[in-house]
Amino acid sequence: MPVPHQRDPELTRARLRAWLPGRPDVGPVSIPGSGFSTETLIFEASWAGGDRRRLVARVAGPGHRLYPRARLDVEFRLMKLLGDGSGVPVPAVHGYEDDPAVLDGPFFVMDHVDGRTPADLPSYHREGWVADLPEEDRARLWWAGVETLWRVHRLDASGLGFAAQPGRGASDLERQLDHYERHLDFFGAEPDLAGHALAWLRGHRPPAPPAPSLLWGDARLGNMIFAASGRPAAVLDWEMTSLGDPESDLAWFLYLDRHLSEGIGAERLPGLPGREETVARYEKLSGRPVRNLPYYEVFAGFRLMLITARLTRLLRANGTVGPGFPLARNTAALLARTLRGVDG
Repeated sequence: MPVPHQRDPELTRARLRAWLPGRPDVGPVSIPGSGFSTETLIFEASWAGGDRRRLVARVAGPGHRLYPRARLDVEFRLMKLLGDGSGVPVPAVHGYEDDPAVLDGPFFVMDHVDGRTPADLPSYHREGWVADLPEEDRARLWWAGVETLWRVHRLDASGLGFAAQPGRGASDLERQLDHYERHLDFFGAEPDLAGHALAWLRGHRPPAPPAPSLLWGDARLGNMIFAASGRPAAVLDWEMTSLGDPESDLAWFLYLDRHLSEGIGAERLPGLPGREETVARYEKLSGRPVRNLPYYEVFAGFRLMLITARLTRLLRANGTVGPGFPLARNTAALLARTLRGVDG
């Protein structure tokens, strides 16, 4: 499902040429429509000295806001730092623009990275290249994702305050809960379930970690580009980044896979390690116990329900899907089951 946006490819091409340093020749602009929170533009740029690059522009357009505020500025700044020998593979970034006059919204430009990404629609549990892999290769893919989480969490976050959730709360988690509560109407999720989940999350909040870690935010297989070797070639989509407990990322990683299997009524692919096995591997990598995973799974389910409710409203409004589209209903049902599990 593409991000809906009508764009003149030739005008976009001319604006990109004028914006890029050295005014390179810009080839045809492909608008695949991938991504739910931003528009993706893919193009080749060729400079007079012979340098040629395939580039990607991520644009926060005006008509399709999945989040109350696009954080492309934070994402760009973080990716620029991560690209400087962090051990976390990210595409090289080439500039950020906050003036919406150029491409109708803030944007940044990064290298295009070749490889394959596990699909959300249709779920990689149902069909596609992941489903076609031998079981042992699926397991290697999964463990590469878990190792990537660990590589993010082991970074020194002391100079990354810009990535934190803004607000006045004592911890990033508290500020995130405040943020989502303020914007419940924006997301438009089922109010009783959202209210119940929010009350539970406030009432069971674990202690803040003594030294918050950098969190990827949208940590999942579908935000990784895999090379032919099965290793991650690039880690994408840092728009939900924050600082906090690494278990929040681990829970999101597990919960999004659960949503794409149990949550939509699909059988989970054989060969993919399970929850307990994954937790044990993460504990071994990180050298610390996982203590609060059930809490952060509820937090993951709460955020996923809000995001998919907003997405469903946007897609219905522009006629992309009909009233029977099940995404928001599925995520709400999965959150309700998760809450029943922790409520006993």
